[in-house]
Amino acid sequence: MKSESIKILTGEIDYKLGRIDHFKIQLKNWKNKDDEGYEKSQKRLAKMLDEATNLLQIMKLEELDEFKKYEDVFKNIELTK
Repeated sequence: MKSESIKILTGEIDYKLGRIDHFKIQLKNWKNKDDEGYEKSQKRLAKMLDEATNLLQIMKLEELDEFKKYEDVFKNIELTK
């Protein structure tokens, strides 16, 4: 994989991981869990987890050296699914 492609992939992974953290914090602090927005945020978190997992799997197949930086994160995501 070209270095520019690796930069794009790692950027996307980092973005997704940041969004996952954002949604986890948002859901933890949500006051009314029966609110429609709470359910939407749960769905968005699940989608972000799936997308991050897919990107990490691509990295694992294409760039194992780069993947090693994310290996623990990948394992944690797999455990939370």
